[in-house]
Amino acid sequence: MTSVLNDLPTRLPSAILFDLDGTLLDSAADLTYAIGEMLESLGHPKVGIEKIVTWVGNGLQKLIERALVDAKLSLSEMSEIYLKAKEVFDRAYNEACETPSGLYPGVRELLSYCNELEIPIALITNKPEHYTHMLLNGLNLASYFGVIIGGDTLAEKKPSALPLLHAAKTLKVDISECWMVGDSASDVEAAKAAGCPVVGLTYGYNHGRPISVESPDWLCDSLKELQDRLVNLYSQSSALV
Repeated sequence: MTSVLNDLPTRLPSAILFDLDGTLLDSAADLTYAIGEMLESLGHPKVGIEKIVTWVGNGLQKLIERALVDAKLSLSEMSEIYLKAKEVFDRAYNEACETPSGLYPGVRELLSYCNELEIPIALITNKPEHYTHMLLNGLNLASYFGVIIGGDTLAEKKPSALPLLHAAKTLKVDISECWMVGDSASDVEAAKAAGCPVVGLTYGYNHGRPISVESPDWLCDSLKELQDRLVNLYSQSSALV
């Protein structure tokens, strides 16, 4: 049962801003494969998925850097081989993205319900735009979103508030009336900086820490639970009409 940090919302949001990895997409297996291929090409052993999930959340560059640091490379060695490492990673991850990992339960149902209620939705991820579109197209999800923002779309990425503010402006809604839905500290920090409530999903990655330690406005154990809350709020608003 969900452990609520503050009062649940009492009205429907003007828009919902979703994170991708660890929120809608369970991408850990694909990232583990690509990092493993990269490390092996450099003469280092592959690492398990349990390490990868603690490195996800700040973009692919940071993921690669964390893997190289874990392999005990010095800063000078990293600077020398980073481009080679990234080339191998990109090749492997492109391959993985052709048949991407599965969605978390309830993703299509929730996105469809948002569209049904005409609640605008945006995708805001720190993953590069190229891979973001590749994954969304491969999973037939792109059409659900009114705005798609990758880690390199704007000058700043989460935990900066800029992507959230840009999404709200593009959707022509007040950011304070939006919900940010994510699984990591970057999502919580970005939402607080932007001035909108944030839903922390308990099943995601968050660098191996419980999302509760980041103090989101409320916790949610599943996307179905989030959809149920929207159903309740819609029923309440309809009853008032």
